[in-house]
Amino acid sequence: MSGTVTPLKPRSVRDQVSAGEWDARVDLAACYRLVARMGWTDLIYTHISMRVPGPEHHFLINPYGLMFDEVTASSLVKVDLDGKIVMETPYSFNP
Repeated sequence: MSGTVTPLKPRSVRDQVSAGEWDARVDLAACYRLVARMGWTDLIYTHISMRVPGPEHHFLINPYGLMFDEVTASSLVKVDLDGKIVMETPYSFNP
């Protein structure tokens, strides 16, 4: 046995969510990019949100500081009905 330690790889967002939530994240990120491509960013009051599939009342929203064309499935922020972040993320959002 050697004395080296292999650092643990952080779990990706995809590994932490259900298949249904991942599909929703991919669709919502694509929607943000489509809105950016069409130049509609001033028409939607700076966000698009989506309810996460499942029994919890959670929603996905864009992170604060990213342009619409920068939003990815992994960067979306999951919040509850009270606007509290319910999944660890390096991002914040504008409640």
